Amino acid sequence: MSFHLGKPILVMMIIALIAGAVVAMRPAQQKADLTVWVFADSHYKAYLPLIPEFEKQHNVKVNLNILNARALAVRLTSMFMSGEPSDEAPDMVEMEIGLMGRFFRPPIKDIGFMPLNDRLQESGLYDRIVQTRFAPWSKEGVIFGVPHDLHPCVIVYRDDLFREAGVDLTTAKTWPQYHEACLKFRDYWVGRGFKTRHALELPESSSDYLQVMLLQRGINPIDGYGNIHLEDPRTAATLAFYAQLVAGKKKVTQQSSQGIGAFTRDLTEGSLCSFIAPDWRVTYIKRYGAAVTGKMRMMPMPVFEPTDSPTSTWGGTMMGFPRSCKNPDLAWKLMEFLYFSEEGMKQRRESTEILPPIKPMWADPFYHQADPYFGGQKASELYIELAPKIPPRYVSFASPVATLALNEALIRATAYVEEHGDHVDQQELEANCRKWLADSAADLRTRMDQWRFD
Repeated sequence: MSFHLGKPILVMMIIALIAGAVVAMRPAQQKADLTVWVFADSHYKAYLPLIPEFEKQHNVKVNLNILNARALAVRLTSMFMSGEPSDEAPDMVEMEIGLMGRFFRPPIKDIGFMPLNDRLQESGLYDRIVQTRFAPWSKEGVIFGVPHDLHPCVIVYRDDLFREAGVDLTTAKTWPQYHEACLKFRDYWVGRGFKTRHALELPESSSDYLQVMLLQRGINPIDGYGNIHLEDPRTAATLAFYAQLVAGKKKVTQQSSQGIGAFTRDLTEGSLCSFIAPDWRVTYIKRYGAAVTGKMRMMPMPVFEPTDSPTSTWGGTMMGFPRSCKNPDLAWKLMEFLYFSEEGMKQRRESTEILPPIKPMWADPFYHQADPYFGGQKASELYIELAPKIPPRYVSFASPVATLALNEALIRATAYVEEHGDHVDQQELEANCRKWLADSAADLRTRMDQWRFD
């Protein structure tokens, strides 16, 4: 017997039928008093052992579900837009910072999450949490999420290789000084045949790290009230400086190849020697760079001006409560148990370096230990010192487009630097950056006006 579409198609159809049958026969999840959606595997594994204790304390049933981050955002958007109650709707949702902006497109009264200002004040959490951390989860001063983290940033670097090159990186307090130190480092190692030893990890055409630097200066591409800041002169100046870090005769950077294996090799072989690192990234650096234990150090980020912050913030997660939440009081108690109870903090400390957003929790001895990986530095203490200084980071429904605009401007700026070689005119470069950013701002403003709800 033959199948007219061919045996491979027949096999695929059989597999699909079997998989469909398995899914159909899978028992439905029990009805619960609370349903929680999370997107991060590490969070799911941390919360899973806590759920039975909470259920026992409150005599309730909690369903904890993990979804792909984008799938979670798409499903939630669909539920919010339908406006119809659903048995599948979650009572609590963890949301990643890069996906939060889409939920801020409607007017405040129509945003699908509950406003939390009053609950935060009444619970005392508002005054205990670093208040700039409410920014990503807020629109026009209304807070819609409880922060899981802060993610202050530091510079992590190969102290052994910088010192061998005669460079004490800790003396570089400003970004221009840091650039000069990296040039000295580059020239030393190139002179000894290490042409692929790069001082700093930065991408040439992605603006993610550029935005980390802009945040140091208090600049969000779009703020919490929908104002665009691409035309700020400091944005152009920062863009022009960044372009000369990653291109031209003064290039001192390289981007790591994709994948954990490539990053591990770059770190341990000394192909990349310093990194901008939020607390969550240190977990991975230590895990995959064990071969350089004791050779690494960390320091605050350099600044452009004395008024800049010596840190920034990168990434983030919040817990929000859809307006359809069946029992907001119970859900709030579960959030506090997962995020801020002693049991919850113990689970966090077992799997990650992430600093909690509540200031009194930093007194725990766990955050004051000497770290052999960083040569005995008390790494968490540096994050604690910097945490109150993290700048506010806002997200908007138009943030992805603003990022694309910065990407395009960066590509143009690096092309200019490459083209002019030794004869880069700083004033002309900044003027060009201002023009490119002004054009992008005008386009973005038009798009935002079209996308706003009436």
